[in-house]
Amino acid sequence: MKTLKLILAVAFIAGTILALAIAARLLAVDVPAAASGMASVPPAEDVVQQNLRLGKPTVIEFGANACAACREMKPILATLARDYRGRIAVADIDIIKQRQYISRYQIQLMPTQVFYDADGKELGRHMGKISADDILARLGVSPAGRVP
Repeated sequence: MKTLKLILAVAFIAGTILALAIAARLLAVDVPAAASGMASVPPAEDVVQQNLRLGKPTVIEFGANACAACREMKPILATLARDYRGRIAVADIDIIKQRQYISRYQIQLMPTQVFYDADGKELGRHMGKISADDILARLGVSPAGRVP
């Protein structure tokens, strides 16, 4: 019983530290990349913008491999990308490795999925796990439209 309590306490503390790190990044003043020592991604290389330029309904997930719910979302996103290729765009961004996306897209929790229409207009957001059917519904795509 003590071991379980210890494991739960450590998991809680780790989650709290991660949340505080994200919050600190969100509240931080942006410093030019040269001054901060962080590499900046030029707008042309922004994964979100690259996907939006495809002119398809798009779901972008902001998460990290350190996040259990994010790891659980990976097969769902991969299946959608495969089964709906040519109809929707799907991207998964690791915000621990690419922190500039946190402030640029105002990410508050992992995972966060952001949904866009074919014109690149944000339709809405979801925080946490979400099913493939719910993603398709938010994008306005019929589940029957899978690519063989």
